[in-house]
Amino acid sequence: MNKYYALPLSAALGGAAACVLRLLQNHTGYEADTGLPIPGNFAALALAVLLAALAAVLALTARLLPAEEDPGPVLPRDFSSDSAGLLAIPACGTLLLALAGLSDLAESLRMLPEGLVSSRHAIYGILRAGGLGFSPQGQTLLGALTLAAAVSLLPVLAGCRRRPGGPRHRAPCAITLLPVAALVVRLVLTYRIDSVNPSLTMYYVELLALVFLTLGFYRLSSFAFQAGRTRRFGFYASCALVLCAASLADGSAYLSSLLVYAGGALTLAGFLLLRIANGLEAEADDGTITGPV
Repeated sequence: MNKYYALPLSAALGGAAACVLRLLQNHTGYEADTGLPIPGNFAALALAVLLAALAAVLALTARLLPAEEDPGPVLPRDFSSDSAGLLAIPACGTLLLALAGLSDLAESLRMLPEGLVSSRHAIYGILRAGGLGFSPQGQTLLGALTLAAAVSLLPVLAGCRRRPGGPRHRAPCAITLLPVAALVVRLVLTYRIDSVNPSLTMYYVELLALVFLTLGFYRLSSFAFQAGRTRRFGFYASCALVLCAASLADGSAYLSSLLVYAGGALTLAGFLLLRIANGLEAEADDGTITGPV
């Protein structure tokens, strides 16, 4: 295995471990009646330590990726591949994001009260039922933005598909910022709901996942402006993968949120793998790679 793949592999293994610890925390770390955290819970402490350790490990592992100077790699030219398997990863992620947008739009039409109180803890459900869930207007906005973000990724993915003898494609720069805008709005509305919860341990993973998803897509969009840096993008994308995996263990009152975490993580991981594979091919063409590391 080439050393460049150590970053996505570390993120995948770390995400699996974080998901297991988060599941254990949700089952053992809160009082059954009130949903308040139990002090000194092993899973809660272990998860916090794991996330901090993974941040350091991923930051160091990202240094193994190549460093670029201006002008940087171009999206999608320097992410192009003829591997159907590699292209399928961000394509599946984009599909999940589109389904998340459709789910938001569908939920905004019904907004049943029981849909707001189906969260995993009693106190959290009461807070949501008290009018602090997504409003129909807010969820419609989220659905429209998320769906637009997924559609904006389609021409980027089309450009990443390498065609022998075909022209080189370059995605319009502006459309790559749509996923960033959609995630910023989702982060603000989610924080509005979560911030009234007295237990920070119940929602900090979800907020961190949205923050790093936003940063990951922002760093991805910078490649369209030839200002991207593979190391920075790799770090944010791998952190987003870990945190999204942990957030999936929480469940959610909204199916769309789960689809966003899964779709966003897959999309960023797919583009990271495409960038690594394309970089390895470029180095091989230059004769700088002598064999597997």
